[in-house]
Amino acid sequence: MREKLDNIELRSDEVKDILTRPPHSLIRYGTTVICLILLLFFVGSFFFRYPDIIQGDVIVTTENPPAWIVAKATGRIKELYITDKSSVNQGDLIAVIDNPAITTDVKRVKQLLIEKTQVSDSVVALEAELISVTYELGELQSAFSLFSKAAINYQNFESLNLTKQDELALKTQLAGRNSYAANLQKQLILKEQELSVAKSLYDRDKELYKKGVIAKSEFEATEQSYLNLQQMLRQLEGSIVTEQIENSKLKSSASKLSIEYLQDRNTKYQELATAYRELMAEIENWEQKYLLISPQAGTVTFNTVWSRNQVVNIGDKVFVIVPKDPGALIGKLDAPLSGSGKIKEGQLVNIKVSGYPYLEYGMLQGYVRNISLVSSGSYYTVEISLPNKLTSTTGVDFKFTGELRGGAEVVTKDRSLAFRILAPLRYLLKNNF
Repeated sequence: MREKLDNIELRSDEVKDILTRPPHSLIRYGTTVICLILLLFFVGSFFFRYPDIIQGDVIVTTENPPAWIVAKATGRIKELYITDKSSVNQGDLIAVIDNPAITTDVKRVKQLLIEKTQVSDSVVALEAELISVTYELGELQSAFSLFSKAAINYQNFESLNLTKQDELALKTQLAGRNSYAANLQKQLILKEQELSVAKSLYDRDKELYKKGVIAKSEFEATEQSYLNLQQMLRQLEGSIVTEQIENSKLKSSASKLSIEYLQDRNTKYQELATAYRELMAEIENWEQKYLLISPQAGTVTFNTVWSRNQVVNIGDKVFVIVPKDPGALIGKLDAPLSGSGKIKEGQLVNIKVSGYPYLEYGMLQGYVRNISLVSSGSYYTVEISLPNKLTSTTGVDFKFTGELRGGAEVVTKDRSLAFRILAPLRYLLKNNF
């Protein structure tokens, strides 16, 4: 190795020529230009700023958005009451999904239950038509049968109840005995007055007999009359006491019958009230399951169903009701949790509508109006105002059919390129040194 190093000639003419010759001017100027460009990029990075973008899915709708009518049962459309683009009011029946019940029968039963039937603690009014007419109610037949049975039992109890009749008979008898007792009381008062007069006669004749004015037989007759009145008074008092005892027994029997009647009536009433509530609940469930009813006033638009006998499945969006007064246009943005803290009210939002390529049709522009306080799953809901409505940045007016979907970009705070580059380095230096 030592011999190889000794063999290298550092002072040869070739080496000297390379070391003493200056670089070419192109290399010198090129290096300078490159350094200047790098310097300009470095300085410019402090001035070149661009914002962060928060992206998410957006729905453009109205303050009073269209209402979808969703099928809650699978089957064919049995009845269809309107046509496409018809005006409807809230609660109007649009269609009926096939089921065993006759719709008119169910509607009639519900009408009678609401308008002509009353089941409360104070009043029980039952419509005779509910019991006398036969209805085809399908799934509701069992609940309706229980209600009919409870109604018939209650009516029979009220009209044929022997306990109530026995109670009324006892009360009638008690009223007669009370009248008889009152007469006895009046007789007692009269007998007491007679006894008082008889006692005066007895005392007078007794004094006269002692003085020998009247005969003994006359005195004994007066005494006998006085004793007879006393006996009659005692018998009358006994009769009054006996009558009072009998009246108490009658009152007790009447009270027992009244309690028994109230207990039986309460049992029958509870059965009727329970059957009534269960039938009403079953009707509500049946309506939600098979009836497609307009939730608001507006114009109905057919979505997947256009005629009778078409089949719908659970969860299908069958119709949509566009309200008559939709209100202002707004956007509903699902902003991801990551970076959502950068979103502030008033920030610009660019909306790229699906079906309208933004390079050709432009974008809709709006501003952040409101941010939800609580996240829904992994998203925050951001409300966007659209001052230019559906006019895009290129002047194209988008067609609105109840709602538009697409993607949105929220333009947040601007940051320089240098800050973006140096921020991770500053973080590392701060946490490690």
